[in-house]
Amino acid sequence: MYTVSEIAELLRREEPGGVVGLEPSEVQQVQAAWEMIRLPSAYEEFLTNMGSRAGRVLLGTDAFFPTILEMSEWADEFFEENASNLARPKDALVFAMHQGYLAYWMSDASISDPEVTLFMEGESKPMRVWPSFTAFLNSHYLDEPGVK
Repeated sequence: MYTVSEIAELLRREEPGGVVGLEPSEVQQVQAAWEMIRLPSAYEEFLTNMGSRAGRVLLGTDAFFPTILEMSEWADEFFEENASNLARPKDALVFAMHQGYLAYWMSDASISDPEVTLFMEGESKPMRVWPSFTAFLNSHYLDEPGVK
């Protein structure tokens, strides 16, 4: 399995200029938007290396700066609309949404590389769960079936 930084480097080789990370002040804006003392380190590494653009990874998904600054509000709406099927996990950090009907979240943002869950609107159980954010990113990089 590749590290987050290795995936960023591999993507840069595929598409020079297609991968753009965030400045420390922008990472702090993301942290502030979620009112968190600290982001999971794997996610912070993602933001630092490819928080504005990640080449072909997560293409078409709202997972990048500055859009992610609104993610907390969108997550509230998503969980309200799906309340009959899904309770919002207490420490969940929704870091990406795809066209408003798919939500990706880290189950426990206090862990350095937390489990990631993918949930589709109207369903009663998650579509997929990855053991870590790094595993999630690897599956998207490797274009595994069922990642979106």
